[in-house]
Amino acid sequence: MNAHVRRTFYLFVAGFVALIGMLAYWQVYARESLANNPENGLQTRRAIESPRGLILARDGETVLARSVERPSESGNNPTYERVYPQGPLYAGVVGYWSTRYGATGIEIAENSNLSGNADPATLDELINQISGGPRPGNNVTLTIDPQLQRLAYELLAASNTGRGSVVAVDPKTGEILALVSHPSYDPNNIDDRFRELQQDPSQPLLNRATQGLYPPGSVFKVVTAAAALKSGVSPTAVFFDDGTYEQPGYTVTNYGGASYGRVTFAQALALSINTVFAQIAVEEVGRQLLYATARDFGFGSSYEEFPLEISASRLGEGNLAQIAFGQDTVLSNVFQMALVAATVANDGTMMEPHLVKEVRSPDGIIIERASPQREREVLDPQTAATLKEMMVGVVESGSATAAQIAGVEVAGKTGTAEVPPNAPHSWFIAFAPADDPRIAVAVLVENGGDGEKQALPIARQLIASYLDLPSRTAPQQNPAAPNLPEGLPQQLPGELQNLPQRLFGENGRP
Repeated sequence: MNAHVRRTFYLFVAGFVALIGMLAYWQVYARESLANNPENGLQTRRAIESPRGLILARDGETVLARSVERPSESGNNPTYERVYPQGPLYAGVVGYWSTRYGATGIEIAENSNLSGNADPATLDELINQISGGPRPGNNVTLTIDPQLQRLAYELLAASNTGRGSVVAVDPKTGEILALVSHPSYDPNNIDDRFRELQQDPSQPLLNRATQGLYPPGSVFKVVTAAAALKSGVSPTAVFFDDGTYEQPGYTVTNYGGASYGRVTFAQALALSINTVFAQIAVEEVGRQLLYATARDFGFGSSYEEFPLEISASRLGEGNLAQIAFGQDTVLSNVFQMALVAATVANDGTMMEPHLVKEVRSPDGIIIERASPQREREVLDPQTAATLKEMMVGVVESGSATAAQIAGVEVAGKTGTAEVPPNAPHSWFIAFAPADDPRIAVAVLVENGGDGEKQALPIARQLIASYLDLPSRTAPQQNPAAPNLPEGLPQQLPGELQNLPQRLFGENGRP
């Protein structure tokens, strides 16, 4: 009998412990995910019966999302509907809130604040919670600059393919100033058009800036250059390019089949010479250091603390010579490459990227306010300064002279990423002013062709607009290229045709 009682007692205790464990799990560990799940019936009812908080641009005035009261047909309490005044312009950032299809973007990332599910931060909120009254959500202000965001959207829409993305960031703070994906969608009618949008071949639901993965092409040479500088390669180190670099089973060539003869490492970056970068990666840097440097820049990271879903960039296990110039198995996105540019701009220190500027209660009390956070040191300041100067050289006398803006020194790098049989992707990364950077930008135009022809003009206009400067038009092409030094082709390919006088001077000497 005693044994039977003991067994019953032990079963009772085990069941009680299991019950406590389940309660602890749902109340502590799974509380936030459960509250943020749009399929939660209680959450759905609360979203309809209580107004969600505003989502605002960084000026605190431009409304990106708000709740509108709708009278109840049955005469009961009113319901609320989510409205997006800016339509497709911010869809990639704000996302949508749907009782049918869930939620994305800031709507789900900041749902605890927007829905009023967060712990009460003011006396009124505490009283409402105790009394069971309606709890309006907190207002979330983003770091997005509304003028820059609109300009980026319009420029992408006007590009030759109309497909691509832009990310702009403040290098010193990590604030995201613009994040645009095009084509986009209108979140106001997501319930009516969701299935149609899912099947649209242009993939408007895909956030190209954060979730798209593309070969970065020559903009990745900034990462390779950083690794080379760390390995001891000097900007003045001399290499000879005959137009090819042989690897077992593969021959690296330059864009357009060009050869450049005797060039320095700095000139190889300025002229975007694939063969020299392949040689440097294989013979000077090595796979281990290149991969470690890429990881330091953020490759392999999904940035879990960032409110939007980020697809991790990766190098893969391909041919090192091709990886050196962003081809073969390398895949990245515009968000990642913007952080690469921002890190070089900020003396080698990566700041934690963030999208939320502050959170306020409905009566205006500040609940949260973001402050700049240092992510990690990727490069020491001296190495970063050298790389910065090399990127300035790309704009001053290299493949990106069209990015020059009167009155400000710009640092940048073009990229033309080959994706046969389709047209190449057009890339450009940049920051300015080079000596005191305020903005770093990455631009991708899918299948846009040469980097200088589509992505670069967009970046130049964004930088000029943000710095409140007139945007300089691209220099006139001069394909004649008289008096070029021996080893350089008389007809430079694509993005390099306007270089000779700037790079070598009128007398043909560097």
